[in-house]
Amino acid sequence: MKRYVTGFNGLRTIGVLTVILYHLWPNHVQGGFLGVVLFFVLSGYLVTDSLLREYERSKKINIWKFWGRRIKRLYPLLISIFLLVTPYIIIFQPNLWAGLRSNFLSAVFSVQNWWQISQGSSYFADIAGASPFKHIYYLAIEGQFFIIWPLLLIVLLKFVKKRGRIFIIANVLAILSAILMAVLFVPGADPTRVYYGTDTRFFSLMMGASLAFIWPLNKLSHKVNKKATKIAWQLIIGLSLVLLVAYIFMPAQGTFAYYGGMWLASLASVILVALVAHPSLPANKLFSNPVFEYIGSRSYGIYLWQLPVFAFAEAKVLAPTSWYNLIWQLALILILTELSYRLFELPTQRFDYSNVFEIVQNFIREKGWKLKKNIGPMILSGLILISLGFIIFSPPSPHDQRLIEEKIMAQQVALQKKQLAEANNKVPLSLKTVAEKYEIQPVVAEKASQMNVLALGDSVMVAASTNLQEVFPHMYIDAAVGRQAESLATDLTNAKAKMPNPDAYLIGLGTNGTIKESEIEAAMKVAGNKPVYWMNIHADRVWAKPNNNLLTKTAKKYKNLKIIDWNKKASGHNAWFYSDNIHPKGTGAEEYATLVANSLIKVAK
Repeated sequence: MKRYVTGFNGLRTIGVLTVILYHLWPNHVQGGFLGVVLFFVLSGYLVTDSLLREYERSKKINIWKFWGRRIKRLYPLLISIFLLVTPYIIIFQPNLWAGLRSNFLSAVFSVQNWWQISQGSSYFADIAGASPFKHIYYLAIEGQFFIIWPLLLIVLLKFVKKRGRIFIIANVLAILSAILMAVLFVPGADPTRVYYGTDTRFFSLMMGASLAFIWPLNKLSHKVNKKATKIAWQLIIGLSLVLLVAYIFMPAQGTFAYYGGMWLASLASVILVALVAHPSLPANKLFSNPVFEYIGSRSYGIYLWQLPVFAFAEAKVLAPTSWYNLIWQLALILILTELSYRLFELPTQRFDYSNVFEIVQNFIREKGWKLKKNIGPMILSGLILISLGFIIFSPPSPHDQRLIEEKIMAQQVALQKKQLAEANNKVPLSLKTVAEKYEIQPVVAEKASQMNVLALGDSVMVAASTNLQEVFPHMYIDAAVGRQAESLATDLTNAKAKMPNPDAYLIGLGTNGTIKESEIEAAMKVAGNKPVYWMNIHADRVWAKPNNNLLTKTAKKYKNLKIIDWNKKASGHNAWFYSDNIHPKGTGAEEYATLVANSLIKVAK
């Protein structure tokens, strides 16, 4: 019989709360994404322990029953949330309707992570918004683990047999996955592919799975000596401090996270799970209390509901991150979770699906259509069918903003191969045309045409790159989708190889994450005494205001650092941007280039 460990709900509570805090304050709880690592480790351990107990009991593993239990546990709430969120999308955010079918089907077939990768979407560029379903990547990775690992385990138990050897094999697979993560990660680039990939996140699940071979839940001793208890306390305190530091200070896009940081967090989580699993060690009691029991037992629903609520707040609330609004968002998540727990999770777990045909048959008989008796089920069925219809017949996902950026980036790469304008086959616009199109003085257009400017930025600069090069034909642009300030100094040094002695530098970073003062200082060292112009950030992101404040503050320390106030210029002009209100298009891209020209070239009026 399976032993129920109350402390596991405490671990689930920690996992889901850190993820929520990360989505709310990614610049303050930088490592909150590691809550998912804790989920992976715990899932790997519990699933493997359950399969091993079944094998011990019957000398076989019923793979179909296992998959059936997983579907029964996870799918009712997952599908329910899609059905419940769809009416809101249709009424209040119809821009999210396109691609809803693909979102739904990829979630149902547990390939949502790979679908998001194929769409070019970024988990980090839109951390709390745009899609209310992007966090389902976690369920997709787990779903693929639930398919692959039991099959592999059956083979290993049949041919390898000895648990010690299987333990080693499991850890070798984990290490290979962690190595692949490090190999595929590119410092400074958007790490979504590595973050979403099953192949690169598999190690956390396998490390949890390997624990089950040496720490079986039902065979742990109920007696431990005082020395073991003392060591356990030391480990609990030490691991808690280590994980707390990691949850706060390990950035999700930082190099360390992918070069062993997540592996170390997984290892710490494995030890913590082992301590909580033991019936005679203090960890289980420490993580067992009514609050943890409540949140942990509903952690699945809380996890699923968080982004739909945050997406609504971001789209419809003027200040979604104010304390007042944060409180009602968290309250709404708990209310929706409790309702879905009572209405969907509990009933579906107890429901006997073998009677479905009989229930439907009885309902459609003549007696079943009596209005008074069945008005509730009929209305509910109708709403479900309507929601399902909107999902199924949603228009195909268009080239979303991320794909547009990638297309622009491809064009930019082609331009960079021909840099500078003298080597470009394309004839630059006449000075008169530039002055008229961008509404700048002829003298500004003339001076801009002669300036050698080295520009380095993210996808916002990519979106305006064509316009920038029309105004500044000698501008060399090194812009990349998802670029972070972390690698700014290195990227700037590499870009200088293309333009060793620019007249000025233009930097456009800070849209995708927090900027650190040390990163600005490192870039200024690379620039030397040359003028540096930094476009500040116009984005509805929690780090935008802190980044802009930091840029303004740091600029006071350098005579050659000037901040171009793009945020002020762009505010109130939603028509200048794509639907994300971040990336300029058309008139917005022209205004971006105009602002740069007037900022770099001061002319007496």
